[in-house]
Amino acid sequence: MNDRRAWAAVASFPPHPRNVRHARRITRTALAAWGATDLVDSAEMIVSELVTNAMRYGSGPVDLTLALTDSGLRVSVTDEGTTLPSAREAGEDALGGRGLQIVRLLAESWDVVVRLTGKTVTCVLALDAKSLEDAATEHTAGQPAAASTGASAGVTPAITLSSEAGA
Repeated sequence: MNDRRAWAAVASFPPHPRNVRHARRITRTALAAWGATDLVDSAEMIVSELVTNAMRYGSGPVDLTLALTDSGLRVSVTDEGTTLPSAREAGEDALGGRGLQIVRLLAESWDVVVRLTGKTVTCVLALDAKSLEDAATEHTAGQPAAASTGASAGVTPAITLSSEAGA
């Protein structure tokens, strides 16, 4: 095992739209420092969608945690809101409504943990591009990815209740 087990970045910021850009920059900078530049595009897209949703539908500060392991990148976004994420069908001309569908397609898995003071949405990006490609291929074939929790294959993620007060 290499030293990636210890690589993590954590940021907390107020729910202001300009902070979505800062979250993407934190993601890009961390992945470059960790030598995982092959994940930058997908990770920035996922971070952008999850942070935007936390700001739009959540409340309070937004916490972003990135953790890189040997198998992939775990992206977690926490807010103090009680509204659970739900993917929706966006019309052809709709300007929004595709964010969670994008996350579902890019991530190997994703889930939601409901806490006493809000929720955390977490997803995992495979480190190996081939694993990510295989997961996308299986998804488009109508079968859940083998390493998935099942959340990426459906419209709604697995939801876990937690008695923990914090993220």
